[in-house]
Amino acid sequence: MSRYGMGLIVVTVLVVAAAAAHSGLSSNMTVDSAKSALPEFSDEERGRIFDGIMRISDAPVTEMVAPEVADPLPEEVPMQELPTDIIHEIPLVRGHKFVKFDDRILVVSSTSRLVVAMIPRYKLLP
Repeated sequence: MSRYGMGLIVVTVLVVAAAAAHSGLSSNMTVDSAKSALPEFSDEERGRIFDGIMRISDAPVTEMVAPEVADPLPEEVPMQELPTDIIHEIPLVRGHKFVKFDDRILVVSSTSRLVVAMIPRYKLLP
């Protein structure tokens, strides 16, 4: 193989490795293990996140089909900052943003844009 061909292969491998590192997934990490690495919020924490976001009256509601947990949020969907009091109260949300949909709120990693939690915007009656 020529030096040019070998150099092209090395550059390709480096670009793929950098893309995997940037997305938060290592080369040996599967989608299942990425899902298991998501933060686990308690019901109480989910309730506090919900209440804090619902107090933001001017937060836009996104008009598209919501991605599932552990799926990436499309680049064209804007993310909103979480309320400061929620970040102080629940340190696990530091580095995350939110997106409000008609029926749910998504907590999203601000760096990888992966959906880390889904909180319904309704409560079932007992």
